[in-house]
Amino acid sequence: MPAKDIYDRSLKILAKQYPRPFIKLALGSVENINFETIENPEINLPEKRLDFVYGLTDEEKEYILHLDFQLHHKREVPERMHIYNALLTVSSNKPVISKVIYLERREYRNLPQEYVVSYQGKRENIFTYQAIKLWDYTKEIIAGEFKELAPLLILLTREKNKDVLTRSKELILESEDKKWQADALSLAVTVAGRYFPKDFLLKFFKEEMKMLQEASIVQDWINEGMEKGMEKGMEKGMEKGMEKGRIKTLQEDILGVLEERFGIIKKGLGKRVKAIDDPDVLKSLFKKSIKVAGLGEFAILLQEVEEE
Repeated sequence: MPAKDIYDRSLKILAKQYPRPFIKLALGSVENINFETIENPEINLPEKRLDFVYGLTDEEKEYILHLDFQLHHKREVPERMHIYNALLTVSSNKPVISKVIYLERREYRNLPQEYVVSYQGKRENIFTYQAIKLWDYTKEIIAGEFKELAPLLILLTREKNKDVLTRSKELILESEDKKWQADALSLAVTVAGRYFPKDFLLKFFKEEMKMLQEASIVQDWINEGMEKGMEKGMEKGMEKGMEKGRIKTLQEDILGVLEERFGIIKKGLGKRVKAIDDPDVLKSLFKKSIKVAGLGEFAILLQEVEEE
């Protein structure tokens, strides 16, 4: 399963099981609000499935709250939020509140929060939405205020170290809900795979292995290649899943950097990057993607790798 799909599915399960912290993040409060999860929301684009949608009711009116989860910013997000908001408004016949929640800490100068149509230098039409940087709530999560978001903690801190991972695990294990613990630990392992080697993670979560086996969030990739009921088989399946996830993440990070620096990436170049499955080669290309002067220069570097 691609890393992006793992994150998408994981966040949707979290948002479904624990709506309160997400609604509080988006609206600042859940006082005097009744809310419900809208299952499998779709809009005709065609049948484009949205990240997550809640139905809200305050004392006077019904609303739709649409949350879009982004690991990092992409250029098409403002236009996409404009389109989603409009189509969801039509399909629900209710006013729609749209928010983007960014998950991985990055030092953005200015995150776009509007979609603008300009004509001859004049801003003719403007659609605005709120961009929420989840790392702005790091202290609250560490303190336990948003304990349900503890699996994401390593995404939010400047330092990616064992202490952060330890606090994340502590917050998860404080819960008395065993199913939640399993799902949350699985997501914590998935996220930590972006920053820690698999050998370290297998050792760090060794005592939680049996609990991880019962998780629903990423059970399919954890169980891949697993011999049922055997810890050794689980470690093998988990290791394989994390390796695949790390490769996909590196590929996406390379393309993400190139897109942020140079604009839309041609499909051919994207396919060539995704054809590389050597983590060391991908790490090297990622470092070079930050420094290259243009896409042409990166294409030459990519060709050298392909010819080796």
